[in-house]
Amino acid sequence: MAPRYVITMPKFPTLATNPPYYSPARKPGQLSGPAPDPHQGQNPEETEMNIKSVTLPITTFTALLASTPLFAQARPAIPTVHPNRLTVAYRTDDKPISFIADGKPNGFLVAFEQAIGKQIGLKVEFVSTDFASMLPSVKNHVYDSAAFPVLVTPARRKIVDFTTPIAYAEARLVSRTDAPISRIDGAAKKTIAITQGSALIPLLRRIAPGVKVKQFPNIAASTNALLADQVDGLFTGLATADHLVAQHNGLSESQIVNSGEAAFPVAKSNPKLRAALNTAIAHLMKNGTYTRLFQRWNPSNVAIPDALYARYPGMPHEQPAKQ
Repeated sequence: MAPRYVITMPKFPTLATNPPYYSPARKPGQLSGPAPDPHQGQNPEETEMNIKSVTLPITTFTALLASTPLFAQARPAIPTVHPNRLTVAYRTDDKPISFIADGKPNGFLVAFEQAIGKQIGLKVEFVSTDFASMLPSVKNHVYDSAAFPVLVTPARRKIVDFTTPIAYAEARLVSRTDAPISRIDGAAKKTIAITQGSALIPLLRRIAPGVKVKQFPNIAASTNALLADQVDGLFTGLATADHLVAQHNGLSESQIVNSGEAAFPVAKSNPKLRAALNTAIAHLMKNGTYTRLFQRWNPSNVAIPDALYARYPGMPHEQPAKQ
């Protein structure tokens, strides 16, 4: 016979003290008087175990309920383009930020958006797009946001709202080693490729007056033009520039310049989503998720800017690269 275990618990009121309508053991037609004790004649040890067999599952159920998605659904719904889903635009060719690998979205900010979706209880769906149509599509509720560090500018603030910063962007010029441009101001009077609609265009023109800007739909087209000697250089974000130089022999880089605050775009008409994203971003910054993903996806020579650490006090710093 298997051993019996009795869990010691506080004494409970007898079932007889319950009102008539709480007494399942009451006989039909019996409206008053104490209910029969269902444990009468039982071994006291068995009675105690029976009481606990009712109480423990209720306690356990309450604890489990609080930790399930069902419990979380009691929160007000976050308005999105599609119910219970976060629709996020991404670029397929902007390694390591966002790209497609084995037919699936991948990259640093793709992974970060997935972490945000988990934090706010929404499934994330990624839709490929080009940069030029990204902000108008967010404004018009085609997408909820974008897995891209969009530079925040006065002109863009007229189109969409932005989350709190997810980066303080940096940029550099990539050129061929047989005709290197070591400094960005050396691009004056040269033809430089840049992604269509990029906020880096006015920055480049300010640094290198007289530069000839040639816009391309994406990084791949700009890179092909540079390798084919159709342009003299390519101006892009730091991580993308470093990736291109690592992947293609015969390319070199200029110095680094700060390009400004970067954030995720959100439609102006959806402040609730913006607030939810901001709360999730702050949490993921402070719990180390952003730092871990940044270090996983970016080249070892690309560091999180000090301004981002200052923006999110308590944010864990990067760990030194393993030798």
